[in-house]
Amino acid sequence: MTRSLRRAVPIGLFVAILSVGAVGAGGEDKKLDKGLLDPSWFGPDVEFRTTEEIDYVWVKPGFTIKGRKLHIDKWSDPEFLGEKRNAKDSAKAAELTEVMPTRLRGALVSTLSGVAEVSRDEGDIAVAGRFVDCEAGSKAAKFLVGMGAGKAYATWDIKLTDKSTGELLAAIHHRSVSGTSLSEIDDKVAKWLERFGEALRDDLALAASGTVAKK
Repeated sequence: MTRSLRRAVPIGLFVAILSVGAVGAGGEDKKLDKGLLDPSWFGPDVEFRTTEEIDYVWVKPGFTIKGRKLHIDKWSDPEFLGEKRNAKDSAKAAELTEVMPTRLRGALVSTLSGVAEVSRDEGDIAVAGRFVDCEAGSKAAKFLVGMGAGKAYATWDIKLTDKSTGELLAAIHHRSVSGTSLSEIDDKVAKWLERFGEALRDDLALAASGTVAKK
């Protein structure tokens, strides 16, 4: 083997290693929303977009809710992906987790009437969710201090999956905030669920006009 060929082999191997590393790095799911949005919970090849009504949303091309039946499943236990929260925050997240399926089902029964069915027991589309952050806030601070003090907020994921194929149909990540003494985080969540139902009635068409999420 010539000296030039001996030199070429290590260089070629080095380039190949770099190429593999680049592919691996590019294929990793990048967390968004300051780490609160983990795309791996939804599945591969999900390119989220940001909109006014839903913070982060992705929908499969050609998806429609019309004529389908949604099975509103129990939500997974909260998994805080951001900063550490205290016992009060964890308790609030657990409380919201228990009632979210019922509230979601109630909102969708109303907004999807005449378009799709909604059930807690069966359906061809599974609707699952989880909370990834929660701040219980302080009513006293909101009332006495104001200026954003004591605000409460919650952040959650929702995914719609085809039960027969396991294919992801839609992915949602959103945060609601209660910043004044005139509202509670429960109220904010309830209002958003109604808006979500309206967007779902329109097959989440708002995603098409959204901006590709970068952070």
